[in-house]
Amino acid sequence: MRPKGRSGYACTMNRETTPGLKVRVLFFASWKDTTGRGEAELELPPGATTRDALEAVVARWPELAPRAAHVALAVNQTYADGDRPLADGDELAIVPPVSGGCAAPADTVRIGPEPIDGAALMQAVVLPGCGAVCTFAGTTRDHHEGRRVIRLEYEAHLPMAQREIRALVEQARARWELGAVAVHHRVGRVAVGEMSVLIAVSAPHRAEAFEAGRFLIDRLKETVPIWKREQYESGAAWIEGDRARTAREDRR
Repeated sequence: MRPKGRSGYACTMNRETTPGLKVRVLFFASWKDTTGRGEAELELPPGATTRDALEAVVARWPELAPRAAHVALAVNQTYADGDRPLADGDELAIVPPVSGGCAAPADTVRIGPEPIDGAALMQAVVLPGCGAVCTFAGTTRDHHEGRRVIRLEYEAHLPMAQREIRALVEQARARWELGAVAVHHRVGRVAVGEMSVLIAVSAPHRAEAFEAGRFLIDRLKETVPIWKREQYESGAAWIEGDRARTAREDRR
């Protein structure tokens, strides 16, 4: 066999033997009816997430696309968000909204530089069993204490901030009956008039949605390690609350 042939064969074998993921997907209720089966095996590339798996299922059964935003995902019998990495052999359950109430939790927590899509984030928490959606949007204002603000700049301890926000969501769930919760906070530069944070909460009734939304933004401002720097026409300043100053004084 000529060297060129051996080289081409080796490349083909490398592509064929690159380890991927095989995930067992479980379908229930209307998803089971549409797919015509209770489960299917899905082959995904290394590093795939639960969101990638859901997109692969919808690509195979396009008629499921309108319902994809209303399901929860569970990996190995534990609810997971859309960015959960999958491992070979995992079981992924696609959970439609349960009868008589809101869907199982399908929360979204995102911290990043990309602009906030308010309409998409609100739609992500709309569930058939929930009659109320409450949103809070924090936007950059053009002044602070008599000084003209040009823009804001946010910095975060990302891993800790993600964990702390998820902990607040769990606290809210323990206090109120909720459907889905979505929190998106920007980092980096945020221009005047743009959203820096958006919280969306769905619940069976409006009181729970209002109270949970208020709790989440208030506690986020108090405890989550995200810092704000105001840029003025001349100069800039970090805005730190009394709680943070007190904590530093206590350590002296």
